[in-house]
Amino acid sequence: MSETVGTILAEAGKETLQIIIERAIAKYGKTQASLLTPIITQYGPIFAAMTAAEVWAWLELATKGNRFKAYSEIVARLPNQELVNEWASINAKMQTANIQNAHNVDWQSEAIAGFLKGLVMIATSMVCL
Repeated sequence: MSETVGTILAEAGKETLQIIIERAIAKYGKTQASLLTPIITQYGPIFAAMTAAEVWAWLELATKGNRFKAYSEIVARLPNQELVNEWASINAKMQTANIQNAHNVDWQSEAIAGFLKGLVMIATSMVCL
């Protein structure tokens, strides 16, 4: 019985994805839709497996600017756990690098501000001559 239900759900998911692909073709044309098809095929089943409440919660994350959390939730639902683990590892390294880079940018900004203050002092001194 569960195999039959599973088959029915899998077929319904394929039909749903096909409908989405057809809508993309109708809206964007065949050429642009062909770029979306692999994305729909890969990520569509994730959304199809979500409840309406889960999709709504995800949409709120994505539209309110919490992009990292929204993307993390989708990646966590990918079927390949090895890929998910690799993404998490790479992402952690990137977050660390981003924090270090932000510190470097802050330091550079402060250094430039100090230099510009010196130039302003020189320029105003020249005007006063």
